[in-house]
Amino acid sequence: VTQGWSFDREPSWTPDGKIVYSSNMGGGLDLYLMDARGGNPKQLTANAGANGQPTISPDGHYIIFSSDRTGAPHIWRMDVEGGNQKQLTDNPDVSPDCSPDGRWVVYSSSANKETIWKVGIDGGQPRQLTEKLSFSPAISPDGKEIVCSYLEDQSSPVKLAILPFQGGPPIKTFPLAGQLGTNLAWTRDGSAVVYVLTSGGVSNLWAQPMNGTPPKQLTDFTSERIFWFAFSRDGKQLALSRGTQTSDVILINFKQ
Repeated sequence: VTQGWSFDREPSWTPDGKIVYSSNMGGGLDLYLMDARGGNPKQLTANAGANGQPTISPDGHYIIFSSDRTGAPHIWRMDVEGGNQKQLTDNPDVSPDCSPDGRWVVYSSSANKETIWKVGIDGGQPRQLTEKLSFSPAISPDGKEIVCSYLEDQSSPVKLAILPFQGGPPIKTFPLAGQLGTNLAWTRDGSAVVYVLTSGGVSNLWAQPMNGTPPKQLTDFTSERIFWFAFSRDGKQLALSRGTQTSDVILINFKQ
């Protein structure tokens, strides 16, 4: 639904079926709102910082996002049309997700080491939910659990972990069979968690059932990486950003 040379990623669905996403089409990294078919993009942020990782409140009134406009990334809130922008957190914070009741925002904070925290939708005193290394939280549809990427220690492999919403040790963990990337999402009925695995530079979506049965591959892409994905509120549509990343090693001979 987007095309051209801009870097468009991190889609998130509004309840009425529009998509909020981040893009550098205007020079900086800002948030835009567009129709699901790709028409009528409207710029929502315009500042010197990078604005991204949008999530929409269940009532469609707020966009919660990460912005480093003050020098470090913090969690911000704004109206869905871009007005009334308000900073909610003060630490280096990213990856927000709004609770189904619209009262809380769960996010990753790296003030000391990366862990999961939550704060009220209007701000206030944040609460730490995990002690071990953890990031990329997503709240279950019933609001009772949080899935996140989780490490027992710096040298251990990344797992999927299911936490109680009030925080504490994982209720259960699931091993992963490849390189985990980007965000996590629950299926609409809460029966599985969807994630991205990348192998040989190619990404696909997988679903881990909560009953402990083996994960199931959902997509069969043979090229490109998935940078972000999001299911529509009714679970019938999927928006994702895909592309390639290139890098070069350059040898320069300096003559004395």
